[in-house]
Amino acid sequence: MIAGGPNRDELRTWSQYIRDTLIPELKDGTEVALAPSIIEEVRSFLYELRTTYVDVDVLRYSRLHTALKEVCVMGDRWPTTITLPAKALLRAWEIRYGPLKDITADLWGPGGRLEGLMKLTDAGRLSHDGIPRRDSSPVMAIIRPKSTKSSWSVEGRNEPSYAMRTGHNGFTVGDWWIKPAAAYRDGIIHGSTNGITADVEGAYAIFMTDNEEVKTSEENIFRYWASPKDPGCLQLMKNVHSRKLVRVLRSWRLYSSLAPKAGLRYDGLYRVSGYGVKLIVNILGEDEWQYTFVLERYRDQAGLDRALCHPTADEMDDWRDYKQTRDSISDDNNDEQSPAFQEGDKKVMDWMQKNVGQIGSGVFKAL
Repeated sequence: MIAGGPNRDELRTWSQYIRDTLIPELKDGTEVALAPSIIEEVRSFLYELRTTYVDVDVLRYSRLHTALKEVCVMGDRWPTTITLPAKALLRAWEIRYGPLKDITADLWGPGGRLEGLMKLTDAGRLSHDGIPRRDSSPVMAIIRPKSTKSSWSVEGRNEPSYAMRTGHNGFTVGDWWIKPAAAYRDGIIHGSTNGITADVEGAYAIFMTDNEEVKTSEENIFRYWASPKDPGCLQLMKNVHSRKLVRVLRSWRLYSSLAPKAGLRYDGLYRVSGYGVKLIVNILGEDEWQYTFVLERYRDQAGLDRALCHPTADEMDDWRDYKQTRDSISDDNNDEQSPAFQEGDKKVMDWMQKNVGQIGSGVFKAL
């Protein structure tokens, strides 16, 4: 509830403006200073807040307390006409609501980024995860033996047919999720792991992680190194001839300069312009078919720079909160770079350079 002054959405817009635009601008260089007009705009906003009653739910929604804390810790990068009222507001809110660090988003509640997700953890029976929720309703988890890889169950997900559609499918370049299971829930991919979303008609989405992206000399073209066990490989080949576009999502575990620093992100539509298939010897010394696809970014859409703005400061808050929950403890090792690719593993690096770089020597098709 807000009594007078800006509404909750306006406060959230201000918070995002401060955290995603002004603070990065000041951090970019030691001699950078904000224009006097911007300083006055921020000062007027803070003084207006002095007479605005902001309840704890609005703080949680807008994250304004986090924005002001980040302003205050930057020292003399902000003038005292900004830092003094910011500190006064923070102090008043802390007296009223207690420690501000405890005011965080409810990731698991209605509308939360992890709403409807259930952890499949370690034990072999149904059990609550035991994490106290703001609504006091614990999440139900299905427990698995420790030797198995952890996974997630998704409630309220879209029907599989929703992901089997060509185009943006209602999503926007830069859309971001904490977990693949959340992207599956929303219907941008079908499945909660990396790979190809496809049916008999062709492919609709690609979710990349680990070493699956190979950079080329062209900024908007990359090569996708698909898992040979992915049944979607044969369907993705059809897109070369049908010219259907595919949605591309990148994971933070992807070995790429374009990977998000957390979670996974939708980077837009790509056209499959070619593919290569050849028989190789994998790192285990076994014969294996390698599928490599050439993808070119579709021009008639928002630029990749919009995607690269994500995760935003708000999204990183949620990522850190998620990582601190007990749900994520057994996932931490899995959320780091997977054993399929370790940057320091010279054997894997050498093998990749030898095999992935030789698409031209295999069977290659393009229009």
